[in-house]
Amino acid sequence: MRRFLKLAMVVVWLQAALFRANAAVNRAQPVADLAKQIAAIAGPGPAKLTIRNQSSLSSEELPAIRQMMERNLRGYGVLVSPADGATLIRVTLSENTMGGLWVAEIQEGKEVRVAMVRVDLGTAARTQAGTGMTLRKTLVWQQGEPVLDVLLLQAGAIRRMVVLEPERIESYVMSAGVWTKEQQVEIAHTRPSPRDMRGHLIVGQESLFDAYLPGALCSGAESNGALTVSCADSDDPWPLTTPRPLSERDGGSNTVLQKAFYNATRNYFTGVLAPGFGMQLQPFYSAAAIPRLSGVAELLSGVDGKAVIIENNAIKAIAGARDWGSDLATIHSGCGSGVQALVSGSGATPTDSVRAYEIPGREAEPVSAPLALDGPVMAMWPSSDGASATVVVQTSATGQAQSMQYEVYSVSALCN
Repeated sequence: MRRFLKLAMVVVWLQAALFRANAAVNRAQPVADLAKQIAAIAGPGPAKLTIRNQSSLSSEELPAIRQMMERNLRGYGVLVSPADGATLIRVTLSENTMGGLWVAEIQEGKEVRVAMVRVDLGTAARTQAGTGMTLRKTLVWQQGEPVLDVLLLQAGAIRRMVVLEPERIESYVMSAGVWTKEQQVEIAHTRPSPRDMRGHLIVGQESLFDAYLPGALCSGAESNGALTVSCADSDDPWPLTTPRPLSERDGGSNTVLQKAFYNATRNYFTGVLAPGFGMQLQPFYSAAAIPRLSGVAELLSGVDGKAVIIENNAIKAIAGARDWGSDLATIHSGCGSGVQALVSGSGATPTDSVRAYEIPGREAEPVSAPLALDGPVMAMWPSSDGASATVVVQTSATGQAQSMQYEVYSVSALCN
């Protein structure tokens, strides 16, 4: 019996060792690829390296990944030092439904450039009993200046990222796996901006993109590969939903591009919709379209902290929304009923979270575990294809204002 137990223990140890060896091999190539991109951007010299894990990789794998990264960088002449150097390299290990996505931000002075590689993690998605899906976050962008929204565009062979800030619009183009700044445009407006700024980017119907801000509207156009942006004062209503056809599973109807008038002196919508429901609504902070068999209902997060749903020209209170925050967005995941509402947490702590809900009637039913975030959610909007949501998070390592960072994630769902 003892010999059998010893043999079993040896087999288990060998299996664990083999798994660790395979994992190391799987990580070696993406580490080498990312190090090569980093070195091409930073050039030889001293650098400070930080690695943050926001994926399903275990913490036990991080030391090996860091050692491989330092060894590869050293081979290119990039010397990693604990002291502050001229170059700061921030590596984030994240993932989405397609696998791992490792992103490196190389900061030299005020300039930040980005490199990234896809990674085959070889691990199953983590699930939780009683949940129908797992939410995944993928880091899209990070910077020290406030971010209101980010929009990814594909025009022919050009992949472009538009970053909306309170006072400017910046565009980047992807070149050799690195985001390179293309243009920066100051937003022209004559009215003073509110203290709590919000803004939204959408794919334009007659332009490359439209940017909605309090009292202003900007549009971007492309001509011969060059981007031009024009801004003007505007009181046009903001779009709340993404115009896209719904499948039979979603209800078999088309989503109307629902819009709402924004209070240009505050940070919420007035309650006047376009097209309207023939009723005066209370002011609300955000909204999400919920498909029904009879059409589309509108889920609203009121400025009074209450969530309601509008359908069949009636306003109904939602049960199960006591711990909700102010931000809502709809994703078309294909899980469960096909469509879920992503909701931010109540913000009772310095951290925050996003959770998926289904609302078959008047009660919100959680269908995912909360997705933890390192700071409060500052904005959440549906993506242009409706399959994910863009979430802006404000983080701070020390709680000091000068160390604030704005991280932009794409949050999607993986069916369990």
